Amino acid sequence: MFPWIMWSVVLLAPFVVGGTLAFRTARRAVKADRAMRVLAERPGWRRLVPDGDGPWAGYAGHFPWLLRTRYGTAVAGPLGEHPVTVARLWEPVGRRDMRHWLVVCFDVADSGPMLRLERHWSAAELDLRFSGEIPYLVMSDDRAAMTERFYASDLPRRLTRCAAPAVSHARFGVCFAFPMPDVADMDALLDELAAMVPDLAALARSAAPAAPEKPQDAS
Repeated sequence: MFPWIMWSVVLLAPFVVGGTLAFRTARRAVKADRAMRVLAERPGWRRLVPDGDGPWAGYAGHFPWLLRTRYGTAVAGPLGEHPVTVARLWEPVGRRDMRHWLVVCFDVADSGPMLRLERHWSAAELDLRFSGEIPYLVMSDDRAAMTERFYASDLPRRLTRCAAPAVSHARFGVCFAFPMPDVADMDALLDELAAMVPDLAALARSAAPAAPEKPQDAS
């Protein structure tokens, strides 16, 4: 009898673990939605409802692979110097499970050159791989020097403290993407992310300018 019990435990273990993870993710999504509803009630904030142009997709220029997801909940409002949009996106995984994402995008006019800080899971969406010994793959026009400057700064520590999102910095803004984190305090999370926006912009602008093309000899 005992071997049969052990064999049953081995067979059922993946389903139990999967069910636990799915329940945990769903609970985090509910908590994030609740926090966003609280934000939407504040002066200057609003809930974004899909209209004739479709749902909000301001993340598309930063993380185009998220376009495969479905619209969940989104709110927008002022935070410090920049407008911000907070959204939960989701996608089906298999027959019954769902994967949830939290996206936080700051609108920053002419914020500077492109800079991407890819996590292992976000790099995989781009068919990229990098060493498991480092948390971020730095992508910019001045990649080697930018990687050195990034890891010499306090940004890796601060990002890790904020559940280590993937980051996209572009001329039209800064966007953070997470597999749904356990948001204990949405206000604290948004304040931490907002505080990093100017530092990310300064880091992006520190990239060496591209070398000018040499004029071709007319002879």
